[in-house]
Amino acid sequence: MNQIESLSDLFNLVDCHVTYFDIGRRVQKLTPQQVIQFDKKQQAYPYPFQKHAWLACALLPKDSKNKADDSVIWFIRLPIDEKGALNLGTRDHFIKSIVDRILNKGTEQGLNEALEDNPYAFKPDQERMANFHAIMACALNQPSSLYYEDVKTYLSQNLPDEDGTWSQLGLQGIADLAARHAEASTEALIANAIKRAPLPLSMALCNCLEHHSLSSSLSSDIESIATLEERPEVLAGYVRALSSGDLSAPLNLALFKAIGDISSCDDTHIHLLTALSAKCPHWLSKEPALLRVIMEKLAHREDGWLGFKQIVGELTQHPETNSPLWVLLRSEHISSTLKKAVESLFSPQTHTIQ
Repeated sequence: MNQIESLSDLFNLVDCHVTYFDIGRRVQKLTPQQVIQFDKKQQAYPYPFQKHAWLACALLPKDSKNKADDSVIWFIRLPIDEKGALNLGTRDHFIKSIVDRILNKGTEQGLNEALEDNPYAFKPDQERMANFHAIMACALNQPSSLYYEDVKTYLSQNLPDEDGTWSQLGLQGIADLAARHAEASTEALIANAIKRAPLPLSMALCNCLEHHSLSSSLSSDIESIATLEERPEVLAGYVRALSSGDLSAPLNLALFKAIGDISSCDDTHIHLLTALSAKCPHWLSKEPALLRVIMEKLAHREDGWLGFKQIVGELTQHPETNSPLWVLLRSEHISSTLKKAVESLFSPQTHTIQ
């Protein structure tokens, strides 16, 4: 057996084509070159999230004649350091565990059972899984799910919805719709749904749109609704939908209005602050005033600074926000409450957000 020193070597061993996706902050396809450079520690992982690289690997045996039926999906979570670099010892341990399983069970059975009880395996939540399957189907020229036509039919005929039939739609169909946003007829359905569909359906669609770069026309349609929204928890959904693009001045103004007084932070605000921090670090890196009100708001939240610590931890891991964040937190012009929250970062206790 040839020496296996990388993920690429591993997939060559099992004679599979592989398509890579990142499914951390959002679901997006990775190029083989990005994975090779990360795998060999030549480049940092391009999309770090919660101190890990979250990979979905779609494996297809090279002799397969049925791409949809024969593919195997591996969901792998590999720890990375503060610079986004892979720990090679961790990678080698993962590879060894897979090779041992394949040697013991054979290639076909080993591929399907490779990640059983594997410490680096994970199962995406329902929303992320639906979006992954929708995006993978588009990337690999596979058909959409059976739920897609139901969603299209509903949005074409049932708005406004007066009898609650929206609740019968499958999340996979909504994700399929978002994945095909670039089609002219689909874009029109999406714009109309965001405006007229029942709020739970509109928000579910917005959450799916966060994984895609939208056209200027569709972005403008969503933004025109978002700038009029005063409920922070609803605005959070529109922010997620628009998060792949740039922050406009009107939306920035609407965000400041929705965030409101920095001296209090209730549960309705936390959804908006989390959406901005987790999905829009590129906005915060260019808008220090917005970054500051988020940090002030979190510092004033009565939760023992749990939310503050978690979001600071996430923003420090992101290359775009690491430096601006620490410039802010070391500033002499922040409030005394925020200063105390910063001091708490260096206490030995660890917490997670509730």
